[in-house]
Amino acid sequence: MVRGTGKFKQKRGGGRNFSKNMVLDENGTAVSVDRQRRRGQDDEDDDEDSSEEEEEEEESEEESSEEEKPELTRAERRDLKKKQAAAKQKAAEGETSDPEDADLINPNHVTKKLNISDLGAPRELSRREREQKEKKEAQDRYWKLHTQGKTDQAKSDLARLAKIREERAAAEAKRKAEAEAKTAEIEAKKQQQQQGRRS
Repeated sequence: MVRGTGKFKQKRGGGRNFSKNMVLDENGTAVSVDRQRRRGQDDEDDDEDSSEEEEEEEESEEESSEEEKPELTRAERRDLKKKQAAAKQKAAEGETSDPEDADLINPNHVTKKLNISDLGAPRELSRREREQKEKKEAQDRYWKLHTQGKTDQAKSDLARLAKIREERAAAEAKRKAEAEAKTAEIEAKKQQQQQGRRS
């Protein structure tokens, strides 16, 4: 019987209470275990005889192996257990040393505990640390080439700067020429005024 669900009432269909151990037969109908046994006895009489013979053979083999065990002395049994344990350990080591499928390996699995002596030893970087290091190295390489003017961006920047310098130089020369022309014009006006006063 199903344990009570507390103060809440079962909705639609109610609780499930099983009164007997029912099993589905080959037709899909629920049959009690007793009826199924009765039906199966007639069909399986021959099968049971053969299976009983096999069970008897297995039991006799087990008994013979059990009879062999007491013949061993205590020291021999201990040695046998040690050998079996060593074989199991070698088998376990062999399984771990074999290359496993990459999909089955857990990347978060910790292989061994970190000891104080291991702190000085170079450790393997995590994925994130490795990516950050590679990114920084790539940036450093890029800026080194950039300062030498070998990157596309540096070449375009230098070309733009050269163009701007030329424009500035041309503008400055134009301003100088205008300023000289203005000063020459002012000088000419002064001279005309002075000549006009004299006459």
